[in-house]
Order: sequence, then C-alpha cells, then structure tokens
Amino acid sequence: MKKSRLIIIFIILMLIILWGTIIYKLSDMNTTNSNGHSTDIISILLEKGLEFTNDLGITDSHPSETKIDHAASLLNSPMRKVMHASVYFVLAFLIIIVINMLLKNKKYIISLIITIILCFFFALGDEYHQTFVSGRTGQFKDVIIDTTGALAGTLFYGTYYLAYRIGKK
Repeated sequence: MKKSRLIIIFIILMLIILWGTIIYKLSDMNTTNSNGHSTDIISILLEKGLEFTNDLGITDSHPSETKIDHAASLLNSPMRKVMHASVYFVLAFLIIIVINMLLKNKKYIISLIITIILCFFFALGDEYHQTFVSGRTGQFKDVIIDTTGALAGTLFYGTYYLAYRIGKK
C-alpha cells in the first residue's frame, strides 16, 4: 500500500475515534443537561432563522420569547432523533471510506455491510452506556434510528462513489 494511502487511512481512523468519542461524551450528559442543551440550541436556531427571514422580507414575525421556548420544547424530541441519525450518518460515512480504501474499492457491498454492522454495535454500546448515566435510558428504538442514519450515510457515500466511478469511465 502506498504511503499516502496509509496516511489518509490513519487520518480518517483518527477522525472516527474522535467522532465516536464525541458521540459517547454527548451520551454521558444527564437528562436535564442534554434536554436543556438541545432545547437551547433549537431556540437559538428559531430566533436566528426568524431574524434572517425577517431581514430578507420573507416574514414579518416577532414571537415572544415564551412562544419561541414553547416551539423549541415541541421540536426538541423529534430534533434529538434527527441528531441521533445525523451523527451516525457521519460515523458511517467515515467508516465506509476507510473500509473501501482497505478493500481497494473492490467490494462495495461488503464495505456497506461491515459499516452497518459496526455502526449497529457502536449504537448498542452507546445505548448500553446510557443506562449508567443519571436520568438516561438505553432504548433499542434509538439503536434503530442510529443504524438508519448509518445506512443513509453509506448509501450517500455509495451514490457519490458510483457516480464518480461512472464519470471516470
């Protein structure tokens, strides 16, 4: 294997370790902190989104802080599930790149299967880890959501990869 290829694999492996650490650190927050952080982020996004659309003249909406907080609390649960899927989308994307490089881009289906299995077991471990965090529970439905995000990440990579290969020919 070429030295440059090994360096790229090493860098992506370090990114995978960093990303996995971030996932576990986020799972290590107790329920109050976790919900509070996500609700705060959603409130900020709502406020900034309204400011942006108001400045562009698309909207002329100036809801009270109470209404924004209420909207953020309603959006909190579904947005948390979207974030579950999103972080595993990124994890799977990084993993499939490394596996494809190790297999020299010859066995895409095997790369996809290995990636999904690795992400599934990582999600299981993450949910199990949450059972030891105050106020958190491990939920199998979150493992399914995480694995679905991983599947989307591998399919996104696969679409790009196949388009690249077709374009190269």
